[in-house]
Amino acid sequence: MFTKPLISISAAFLLYVSLANISITKVTAPVKSPETRHLDMSPEKRLLVLLGLKEDVNDTQIIQLLDVPKKQIFATGLVRYRRISSATPKLLQIVNDANIFFPPRLTAADALCDFGNKEWIPAIKALSLDPNSIVARSPFKIEVARLLARAGDYSQFEVVAKSVGDNKSSVRHLAIQALGEFCHKNDPVTDSATKLLYTVATSDDVPSLRDQAIVSLEKIAKIKPEVTSKVIDAIQANVNSADKNLRTMCRQKLKVYSKQSKTN
Repeated sequence: MFTKPLISISAAFLLYVSLANISITKVTAPVKSPETRHLDMSPEKRLLVLLGLKEDVNDTQIIQLLDVPKKQIFATGLVRYRRISSATPKLLQIVNDANIFFPPRLTAADALCDFGNKEWIPAIKALSLDPNSIVARSPFKIEVARLLARAGDYSQFEVVAKSVGDNKSSVRHLAIQALGEFCHKNDPVTDSATKLLYTVATSDDVPSLRDQAIVSLEKIAKIKPEVTSKVIDAIQANVNSADKNLRTMCRQKLKVYSKQSKTN
């Protein structure tokens, strides 16, 4: 049974992930109460509010919060948004501390990836290789695989590939998102990731997963330009989708690609 601290940390981690994957733009959803007022802010501003900080907070003050267990995850998010590379030693300390629960360690590894640091790999990889760990027995193993792929270690590809067929859409979403990190100009794993993503983008029953598959395909195309044709094909397959959001997104993207082709 999950303890209250475990639930709290996991909830914070999931919120962190959602913030990390939202571009820094204003959310258009209406604010309904003081408790939800922070939703009408940029991710960076939301992190500041969650940490009880002012916008003029300095780097040293933010780094100090990495020592506060309940604030580590959000402080790490702020480190990423402000690209505070001087936090690297403290982030490595979090990653390598086996006494710290895994969500803060994963977020710290994500931040270290931003700074091109790979010293975190052994500690984080061990979390998914230990069959008795919570990570190895939960969807968090997909997050570890994604992090490793960010660093160029594609050894956990099968973990992600298998999860694409999971019966839970939330797990499939994590896997589809993770596939976007398996991008290399020459490694065959990129072709495998591309095929999986194209299949999801053109045949999955859940519109939001098709959307995410297209986004991940675009990420791969930035590293391997020849994948762009697959991206366009996937977009065209959804321009008449019954789902309004997917249809609108695809039509907008198609216009962008059409303009790019005319200028090239």
